[in-house]
Amino acid sequence: MLMVTGATGFLGSALVDVAVRRGLAVRAAVRDVDRARALLPAGVGLAVAPLDDVDALTRAAHGCTGVLHLAGSVGHSPQETRRANVEGTRAVLDAATAAGVRRLVLTSSSAAVIDADGLVAEEPVGPPALTDPYSTSKAEAERIVLAATGIETVVVNPVNIYGPSPQGPHSYNGLFLAAARGEVPAVVDATVGWVLAEDAALGHLLAFERGTPGRRYVLCGETATFGRVLHTFAGHVGGAMVDVLPPGSALGEGAATFARRSEVYGRFPPVRVDDRGARALGFSPRGVVEGLALTARWTGRV
Repeated sequence: MLMVTGATGFLGSALVDVAVRRGLAVRAAVRDVDRARALLPAGVGLAVAPLDDVDALTRAAHGCTGVLHLAGSVGHSPQETRRANVEGTRAVLDAATAAGVRRLVLTSSSAAVIDADGLVAEEPVGPPALTDPYSTSKAEAERIVLAATGIETVVVNPVNIYGPSPQGPHSYNGLFLAAARGEVPAVVDATVGWVLAEDAALGHLLAFERGTPGRRYVLCGETATFGRVLHTFAGHVGGAMVDVLPPGSALGEGAATFARRSEVYGRFPPVRVDDRGARALGFSPRGVVEGLALTARWTGRV
């Protein structure tokens, strides 16, 4: 039995779907049972266990061999982001350890490990370069998990996640669709990593099943510029072509969260990814050409 936090989120719901299709038993730690029932596959166990309730999390983790901790916060206040990403991780780790769980997999982010040269590596060469609340909170959560005793821990670092998910067209999919509708004035043409949600979900399961305790695994399908990705998607759906600004440019006031990430990454050299550890586990993700075509069909716009 696997306990999954964040199971009703964009990546979490994709992970639960993949796990169930692979015949794995899943228990979702959720806040809203009705929402979870409407979103998750039949047969998934449900436990009401908010991130600030260690006792409830411990009960939810009881009898599980693994915990996949995907719950987190992005785009909220610095206080809420740290409370969810750091204190929430600490609570889940304490609960899993108390319940006798064998292994915990933490969902971190490439934002937690990217260095000033744009390298996203499983064994970072330089210190983390991003200083926004989301990135620093994810880096702190990693440190907590990797220093844990009494339980095996593994960290996975997905890059920008997109593609089909039971939750619907959220995350970067929302940016794709908004840009195709002509609602995004511009993005910065930064080169970043991209990975399909389903592939990232499979990467989590590989890290749980085969990963070395105390290691980090980067999950990336391909690196590509924001402009290439948005224009390719727009070509599939017959949408508008967004204005593309050179790296180092600033977006205007009111840019949405995921468009703003292009500005953040535009301050760095083009992202390079070292994901040899994940590939050695059998991780074999799809690139953006296949992934964007799949995403366009899934949105029903083609």
